[in-house]
Amino acid sequence: MKEGQSSRTAEAAAALRANHFKNTTDPVFSDPYAFELTSKGWKKLLSSPLLVKLMNSPVLNRTLGLLSGQVVGRSRYAEDLLDQAVHQNIQQYVLVGAGLDSFVLRQSHHYPTLKIFEVDHPDTQAAKQSKLKKLGDLPSTVEFVAINFEKESISDALTRSLYQQTAPAFFSWLGTTHYLNPQTTLQTLKSIAGFAVNGSEVVLDYSTDFQELTGIERIGSMGVAQFTHLLKEPLLGQFKPTDLHGAVEQMGFEVVEDLSGKAITERYFNARPDEIRHTAATRLLHLRLNKS
Repeated sequence: MKEGQSSRTAEAAAALRANHFKNTTDPVFSDPYAFELTSKGWKKLLSSPLLVKLMNSPVLNRTLGLLSGQVVGRSRYAEDLLDQAVHQNIQQYVLVGAGLDSFVLRQSHHYPTLKIFEVDHPDTQAAKQSKLKKLGDLPSTVEFVAINFEKESISDALTRSLYQQTAPAFFSWLGTTHYLNPQTTLQTLKSIAGFAVNGSEVVLDYSTDFQELTGIERIGSMGVAQFTHLLKEPLLGQFKPTDLHGAVEQMGFEVVEDLSGKAITERYFNARPDEIRHTAATRLLHLRLNKS
């Protein structure tokens, strides 16, 4: 992303969440604030009845719907696991690369003792906070922590906050690793492993090798790559699951679950009349820190 502006891919993700909430029966993930958080351009597109009808047709849901399924599927998965973690007495929630996620307005009242840390680029945060304050009162439990992932470790950033290093935390890292060099992703996970305590959990999504995809999946992934390039936020990071597992296990993480696109579709999008499904180009990874 460019200095001085919010992330355009974050705005696109918010637009997809908004469309899913406003124009889908039985949403997989409900985000009533997403429409107001996205850009003016996306709001205009989402206000066109003809375009909305086209976007939500079964044909497009089987193709472009792969991207929509990816965005809402990862958010649902992360918050399902967060809920489990809170019930197991984790009381710190770190949104790594928080983007335009609206958890602080949507869900924080359900978790009054949960301390929320939104970690992201300062420009994205500034634009987001301005919008959030117009939509509702921000809870006292949230703290915004600025970071440039390419120049600074997450541990350094959280050291400036009220994060309690002696207590476990739940880290959600969605929609970000695709735009980072793989080494930056690994360094961030290593940073988390180094300062977080055992029992802490991490949920992230990551891209697999596009060359291994076939058919509509490969065409769709190539299209997404071109789209993000036009937004000047090109896709950079891809991993083979076995290589990523080996790397994080050496850091002290246990791989609790790594869901393929097919497995995510079966869990959240099975037999939907709108035919939305999750792409095979990305996976969801659930880690638990268990350092010896």
